[in-house]
Amino acid sequence: MGGGVNIKCPKKTFIGEDVIFDTNYPEDIVIEEGVRLTVGVRIVTHFMNPKTGSYDRGQVHVGKGAYIGMGTMVVKPVTIGEGAIVGAGAIVTKDIPSNEVWAGNPARFIRKR
Repeated sequence: MGGGVNIKCPKKTFIGEDVIFDTNYPEDIVIEEGVRLTVGVRIVTHFMNPKTGSYDRGQVHVGKGAYIGMGTMVVKPVTIGEGAIVGAGAIVTKDIPSNEVWAGNPARFIRKR
């Protein structure tokens, strides 16, 4: 069994109410300095694969200064780049480059910052 969520600089990171981190594999989550996880964000690092009957795992890495909007679901394996913004209610299933704004279900590119 690994450790908990890896939060690089807790004093400079905001985690809002009702944020849920995957409890089976929290060690697969990395949160860099200055990240803002707003109300109701969910970060999931595994799911049950019906074909194999076992868990498929992957890491989630949230880069320095990223902002994740209310009610967003982040599903493994993804990297959210430094300074990225994810709009409220987005479903993130693929990497988001640094300094880009994404939103929607599934999340898609909106513009550069």
